[in-house]
Amino acid sequence: MEILEVLLKLVLAIALGGLIGLEREASQKPAGFRTNILVCVASAMMMTLASLLVESKGGTVDTLVRMAAGVITGVGFLGAGTILQARGTIAGLTTATTLWLVAGLGLVIGAGYYVPALIFTALTIVTLLLFGRIENTYLQKSQFHYHLKAKARPYILASLRKLALHHGVRLERLTMKQEGSSYLLAFSFSASEEKEQEFNQGLLELADIEELKID
Repeated sequence: MEILEVLLKLVLAIALGGLIGLEREASQKPAGFRTNILVCVASAMMMTLASLLVESKGGTVDTLVRMAAGVITGVGFLGAGTILQARGTIAGLTTATTLWLVAGLGLVIGAGYYVPALIFTALTIVTLLLFGRIENTYLQKSQFHYHLKAKARPYILASLRKLALHHGVRLERLTMKQEGSSYLLAFSFSASEEKEQEFNQGLLELADIEELKID
């Protein structure tokens, strides 16, 4: 295997992993653009390494299978870290599944199956975008308007955005002003009743929230 072929695999892994990562980043998911690229490139490199060992050291196909199994197992632990659990609710399953999928994509690229990798990527993006829109349309989403009064801490806005990111909530029309020793924040978002409850529970766990009103 020549260096140009290895380079092609890595560049393709960056491109295809990046396409999936862009969708995750646009959806405000914890594992976004760079994470998906790195997972895809790492998987492609591991499979490429296994192929090189088979060619140069006289290994068998079992070497490739063991490498693939090791990568998938390792990514399973990474995906588990993206799943959040609080008060009986679970979030991040789609993000964890996408990381597992991107790792598989890297293995396909590393094995040299470029056309299947392109088809795999296209189907993944279609699933995330198209079915995401169908989900938004038919799984009744409501518009929620939040009004918060919080202690005037410099990190309160960052904490709020981090919480929204973890729960996949896109904050709209966010405003903040100071009133004495407190901040008054207002924002809106669209979500299902279940996701709104998850976000609400996480918000109530923030120690600096003094008052909360929902329209």
